[in-house]
Parts: sequence; structure tokens; C-alpha cells
Amino acid sequence: LCDNDVKEKDDNNNKDDNDKNNAIISSSSSSKSSSCFFFVGSYRSNQVSEDHAIFHFMDSARSSGVPVTKISLEGLTPRDINAMVSDALCMFPRICEPLSNIVFQKTKGNPYFVLEFVRTLRDRSLLQFSTGKMTWVWDEDRINSMDITSNVLYLLSRKMSGLSENVQLALKVAACFGIKIKKSVVEYLSANSDYSNIPSGLEQVVAEGFMIMVGTSYFKFVHDKVREAAYSLIPNSEKKKYHYHVGISLYLATKGSIVDDIVFSIAGQINHGMGFPTVRDPELWLDLAKLNEKAAAKAVDSSDYGAARSYVNAALPLLPKKHWKNHYDLSLRLYFLLAKSSHWCGDLEKASDVLQTILRESQHTYDKLNAYHLFVLVLYDGGETAEAYRTLFEVLLQLGESIPKKLSPTETNKMYKTTANMLTGLTEESLLEMKMMDRTSQFRLKFYNSIAVVANMPRSDMVPFFACRMVQLTLDSQTICKYSLIGLVQYAAIGCGHNNLEVIQEACRIGKLAVAALKKFDSYTDIIPRLFFIYYALVASYLEPVHACAANLLKGFECGIACGDTSSAFFNAVHHIRISVIAGTPLPILLKKTEYLLEVIKNHGNTIGKAHLLLHRDTILTLMGKGYDYHSAVQDDPMEAYDPKKPSAPLYQYHKSIRAFWLGHCERGHYFFEKLTVPGLVDDVVNWRMREHRKFFSLYHGINTFGIIKPSSDQRLKDTPINILEGLKISAAVSRWNFHNKACLLAAEIYSYKGNHQEAKVNFAAAITSARSSNFIHEQGLACERAGFHYKKIGQLAEAYGFFNQAKQCYAKWGSQLKVDSVTRQLESIQIKA
Repeated sequence: LCDNDVKEKDDNNNKDDNDKNNAIISSSSSSKSSSCFFFVGSYRSNQVSEDHAIFHFMDSARSSGVPVTKISLEGLTPRDINAMVSDALCMFPRICEPLSNIVFQKTKGNPYFVLEFVRTLRDRSLLQFSTGKMTWVWDEDRINSMDITSNVLYLLSRKMSGLSENVQLALKVAACFGIKIKKSVVEYLSANSDYSNIPSGLEQVVAEGFMIMVGTSYFKFVHDKVREAAYSLIPNSEKKKYHYHVGISLYLATKGSIVDDIVFSIAGQINHGMGFPTVRDPELWLDLAKLNEKAAAKAVDSSDYGAARSYVNAALPLLPKKHWKNHYDLSLRLYFLLAKSSHWCGDLEKASDVLQTILRESQHTYDKLNAYHLFVLVLYDGGETAEAYRTLFEVLLQLGESIPKKLSPTETNKMYKTTANMLTGLTEESLLEMKMMDRTSQFRLKFYNSIAVVANMPRSDMVPFFACRMVQLTLDSQTICKYSLIGLVQYAAIGCGHNNLEVIQEACRIGKLAVAALKKFDSYTDIIPRLFFIYYALVASYLEPVHACAANLLKGFECGIACGDTSSAFFNAVHHIRISVIAGTPLPILLKKTEYLLEVIKNHGNTIGKAHLLLHRDTILTLMGKGYDYHSAVQDDPMEAYDPKKPSAPLYQYHKSIRAFWLGHCERGHYFFEKLTVPGLVDDVVNWRMREHRKFFSLYHGINTFGIIKPSSDQRLKDTPINILEGLKISAAVSRWNFHNKACLLAAEIYSYKGNHQEAKVNFAAAITSARSSNFIHEQGLACERAGFHYKKIGQLAEAYGFFNQAKQCYAKWGSQLKVDSVTRQLESIQIKA
């Protein structure tokens, strides 16, 4: 794939398109299955700033392990130009050096400018071949005094001005369309008497060397400066009129035809010239509004929401005053396109205003339901989680659902077990045999799906109810839709937060079945981002290596950005970073990824995602041994609506506990670990979310406990590591890859504490081997470090020194200078006798 100008933007695009383009390219280039993908991009260094998205894209590609090579192409040197002129004139370099020096001064070494400048000298007879002297001669004084700029525009414009009117017309029309013009556009335009000579004019333009024919599809300017010179042939005062006339001519020539391939060209020309017509033609303007709607819809299909927004903004002023009454369907489609594209572009306030207009003007229930669903996403992305939950709750009541305001743990567990019984024997075949669900039921599932996600913050206790209800609606009716699959995966996520091995295994089966059933649906791309973040963040860690889960979450983010589901995209982004930390991804790479994702989120105005990623970045910087002030990072953009850093917020406690453990602050770590602790042996699903998080950091909790246990400590504290080990054994029984090393390491710590040195030795060795095998470089380092402490405690200093040294190497690979320094101090404290 080659992009010859990655910084180039069409008139209808904006900065946010970089996110979509980069996400698509990044998805292809970082995919493990796309091993033969090769991307080449070019840009002019003097036309991009340091914060341009191309540099973020290159950083993201590097952080994904994609080799990136940057090649700087500088202008020709005086020596290069002298060699070129010498070769062209067949003269010794020393003889033509005075001429080549002038050429360099005038062109600054730009290769294309050099060629055009020399051609101009020849055309003006300032450089000519002398038949008397049988050599080339030139007038240095006249060439030096030539009144031209350092670029080639003057030369090109002057040359074009001397061409026939027919050729100039072709140049001006082609320049209106940018760097290239489709042949189909030329054919349609030539049907108009004003442009009938365009085809022959373009042939002459090609003959003059200003444009080339690319295959049979389009004509292309050989250089953007050539296009710029051609465009300058149109006086500035007439440019709008020119664009409008070209656009209207093209529109009239294609009216009634299927012109999907050039709809952007038609709408772009007319929109560029809007404001030129002085008389409003209601019928024509309505047609132009429909044209822009068609262009906007096509842009959305191409995931180009920035362009879609521009087309809709061009269409709305063309609608008559009473358009909601007289042109209801067109108005509804345009307003919804504007709301969706504004949401993607991060203008949440605009999206909210437009959606409220739709809700006020809607004449049908289903029209309001689509608006409500997008409205909830806008509220949620803006941090208004309570309002989003309330809105979803009320809509579901209007759809005939009966939702309790609160459920007791007993009622929740009973509902889950009832649903589990309904799912017994469910297979992919039986799922695929179900008929398609009716429209109203699909809306119920769609809103249940959203409330299950939104409720994770204000009402996580209700998530099991919503998940079970989604499954029951599908099984009771024996009908299915794509939202049924998300319901099954959400149910599986609840089960994976259980502490019973059989429940976890059955939940994994259901989740895997739902993902496999995607093939039933012809159009399921829009649900992939949401399904991915639920499945790969909350279920698949029992089924696949966490490294694979992290990779798929990144794909979910890229898919969400591309298809317009930015809410789910950023959930994927947040969980990608969380799982990557768990997987032991090198911290410097992870930091770059996080900063890139923060930049993307900033452009989309997603408060929730930004809050999560800032905390992750703080944790990563802490692990790397660098300080970071959370408040200073957000003081210019306070997140008043949602503050995950409140001491009572589980997210805050989660990050504080992780940092405290790696910093070696045992008392502080214990305080936060205990805040996140739920009863380990209670048979329920109420605390599913907390257990899901704890299954990965419970190892740290268990190890941390040994730093504060005293002979006088109560039995509950002494039993903490043992209870945690039981949970890790259950997890390891489901996923040996992800949890075996953790269970072995905690077992080793327990044996070491009890003085069973032989069993401790065996389990430390098993933990190190398992972590290495699973590519957990950080936990391999942790196992080596803890083994070092064990051998140091029992006086085997040589062995301790060896393990500490291994730990140091692992931590260095992980990128944690914090731990490298800590282990170095242990190495320095050990004195081994020769």
C-alpha cells in the first residue's frame, strides 16, 4: 500500500480523520496474519508539525513491533545540479558551473523546480544551442535578473498562460478536483457544451507534460505545484463561481444516473461554490440537500465520519423552513448522520443538541429509539454515567420491560442459576437454527446490552440481572439477533467472575460459542468492538494467552474507530493497556501506546476513557521508576463528571495497590488490597467484577501479605495467602498458560514461610520456568527475586546472588528501572566468600 502524501487532506476532511486512517493502516500492518503487508508513505517535512498524526502512527507501529524506517530526501546539492546540467548539456562540469550555481540559487535544489527552470530558460532563449560555436550558451546576467520566486509557480503559471484557451480550460477544470480527476467525471462534463472540449484539452495537457494518464481511470497532475499553478489561472474572485458551475453542470449531466463513484466529486464542487447563487431555488436546493445526504451516507459506509459531517453541514441550510413537516424522512436521516458523525469527531455537545432535536421532532417510536441509543453513548462518553443509566432504564420500561431498582444477592444468584439451567445443552448448531428476532425485541436487547455496560460504574450489582435477562429473552422466544451474542458473552463474563471451577468452565463454553456464532449474521461488524472488549477483556483470559487477548483488544479498538463506535473502541483501548500490563509488555513500549491512545481519546472527547488511561499511564510511569502527577495532567481539562481517583473508587484502589506492591510498600499495599477483597469462598455472582480483576493481581496480594504478617497477627491475615492460592489453583486449572506460574510462586512463598525449604525450592523453580514459558518477563523477574530472598534468608548466598542477578536481567527487559535499582541494592548487600 502506497500513500504518496499522508498529510494531504480533502476540503471535506478534518484532523480527526487521521485517527481512522491510522487505525486502519495500523490494524493491517500490526496484524500477525498480515506478514507480507508493506506500507510506504511520503510527506513534506516543511508541511507537517511535530504533533502531526503521521508521527503518532509511526510510534504506534513501532510499539506494535512493526519495523519502521524513516528516510529523509533532501534537495539536490550544487554539486548534484552541476552534474545534472553538465550531463544534459554535454559540457564539462567546470564550464557549466556558473549556470548550475544560478539554477541552485533559484530552485534551492528541488529536483522538479530544477527541470522546470531549465526548460523555461530554453523556452525564453536564455539557454540555447549555438550552431556557430557548436555548444550551449547562456546569458548569466539576464538569468540572474529573472523576476521569479524560489518556487516554480511563477514559471508554470506563465507557461500555462501561453497555451490555448481549450488547454487552459482543461487545466482549470482539472485543478478544481484536486491532484487528480476521474475519467468518468470528464466524460459526464463533456456532455455540457461549455466543457465539450475538455477531453481533447486534457490530451494536450498530457502532451505538455503537466498531467499523466493513470491506467484508464483518471488524469493526474505530475506535481502538486503544477496543480497549484493551474488553479491560479482562475481569478480568486471567480473561484467559487467556477466550482459551482462545474458542480452544477456535472450534477445535471448525471441526474437520474447511478453515480456512486463520483458523488463526492459532484457534492464537493457544489459545496465549494455555495454562496455564489444569489437566487434561492427551493426545488434545486432540496435536490442538492439529497445529494449531500447521499455523499454523507457513502462517507459513513467508508468510515469517513469527518467528511460525512461536512456533507451534512452543507445539506442542512438547503432544507426549507418546515422541513420536519414536509420532508420528515430526509430531515431525520440528515440529523442522525450529523449526530453520529459529531459523536465520532468528539463534538459531544453538538451531538447531544442534534439528538435532542430528533427526540423532539420524531414522529415514530423506532426513530426515537435509535436517537436514544446514540444519546446514551454521548452521555456516557462525556462522563454522565448516572444520567445515561437513568435514560436506559426509562427506555426499557417504555419497551415493556420490568426492571427492579435493586436485587438482593440471593435474588441475583437465583436468577443466574435459572439462566444457567436454560443454557444447559445449548450448542452452536441450536443457536444458528433459531429464527431472527422481531424488531421490538431486538431493540430491547440493544438497550439491555448498553445498560449492562453503563451499569458497571454506577450500578455494577445490576449487571448480572441485565446479562441474564438478555439470555432469557433469546431463549424464551427461541429467536436470535446479533445483540443476543453480546448478551451471551456478557453472561459468560459474569460466570468467569465466579469462584467455582465448573461455573467458570461452563461460562467459557458459552462465551466461545457466542463468538463462533457470529458467522450467522451478514452484518455484524458494528457489534465486533463491543463484543471484543467484553470477550477478550473478561472471558478469553481463561481460554487464550493474555498476550493474544491484548492483541485482539487492540483490533477491537481499531475496528471501533473505523466503524464509528468510539465508545466501545475506547473500552477496548483501556482493556488493551490493562491486559498488556498483566502480560508483561515492555513498559516503554506500553507507555508510548498509552500516550498515543490518550491523544486519540482527546480528539474524540471521551471522558471515561481518558480517566482510565491517565491512571494506567501513572501506573506504568511508577513501574518504570518515573514520577507522575495525575492532577497536573488534567488540570486544564477537569473531569468533574467522573473522577476515578476518588479514594472510594475501585479503579483508584486497584492502581494504588499495584503500585504499592511493586514499590515494596507492604502496609500501604495491604490497605488497598483489602479494599478490593471480596469473600473468596462465597458461592455467588454478585461480586463477579471484583473477582475478575483480582484473579490477576491476587498473586501480588498474597506475596504482599508476607511482608506484614507477624506472630501476633490474627488468623484471617495468616490464612489470606492460602485462600488466594486456592483461587489461583482454580484459575490455573482452566488456563495453565496464564495462571500456573502464579500458583507456583505463591505456593513457594507459603512453603518458604513455613520453613519447608525443599518444596519452596521446587515451586520457585516451577514458577520461573512457567513464567518464562508463558512469556511473562515481569513475573519471571518477580519469581527470581522472591527466590533470591528465600535463599538469602536461609543463608545460601551464592544461590541468592544468582537469582537476584536473573531478576535484574528480567526487570531490565521489562523496562522497570524501579525494580532494577531495587534488585541492584540486594546484589550489593550480598558478600560472597571466595
